[in-house]
Amino acid sequence: MKMTIGPVASLIKRGFLIVVLATTGCVTSSQKSASSANPEAANQQHIKLALKYIGSENRDLARVHLQKAAKFNSRSAELYNAYALLYQMEQEFKLAEDNYQKALARNKSYTMARYNFAAFLFNQGRMAEAREQMKWVSEDLGYERRAQAFYILGLTQKRMNDTEQALESFEKATQLSSGFSAPYLEAAELYFQQKNFPLSKLALDRFKQLSRPTAQSLWLSVRVEDRFGNRDKAASDGLKLKNLFPYSRENLAYQAWLKQ
Repeated sequence: MKMTIGPVASLIKRGFLIVVLATTGCVTSSQKSASSANPEAANQQHIKLALKYIGSENRDLARVHLQKAAKFNSRSAELYNAYALLYQMEQEFKLAEDNYQKALARNKSYTMARYNFAAFLFNQGRMAEAREQMKWVSEDLGYERRAQAFYILGLTQKRMNDTEQALESFEKATQLSSGFSAPYLEAAELYFQQKNFPLSKLALDRFKQLSRPTAQSLWLSVRVEDRFGNRDKAASDGLKLKNLFPYSRENLAYQAWLKQ
């Protein structure tokens, strides 16, 4: 299963967007004075607005605010990180990587930039590099997305066939955020591969409590229930898989499995 990790997920409400457009379209003398008095605060404010526009995929306004931010500080780590996200969205991958590198060169302790860079490397299929960067992120005890960092770390370890380390990372993610469903499903897959069917079912059941069914979860459920002799439940989940995700790879695998 190919998984894309997105670094920015915020959406701008319509009302807020109108306010932003109004304030960015007209700068008062008092605002200019405030900017002159505290250029670093102005730099950070424009970067914050740019990130919101990146989150809503408004590249033009994001670029406007990044250009304004650069007038106050053209070499801040936060500015490089924001530009990297913008270039990543525009699929200018070389420019995105260059700006992530610049951000970390300016501030190697800037965990948000390192998280975004690790996610970028994951999406590029560069698992060893992504693992190295995300391991660093996971060690920042104060980082608010530490659970997600362990999850992505686990995905890199899984892709590199380091099953035991991956299971540890997924377990750590669930310890940090018990309501985070994705690590339970990945752990369930790995337990199934190890033929540890009780633990696979336990992790899968926890995922089902927290999340709607996915093609991956339904296909795994078919196989787990079949192992326990629950043929009716396996058939029921197989039907859901066929109806909900008819064109998925998991459904193709299920149809081939039925013919065995």
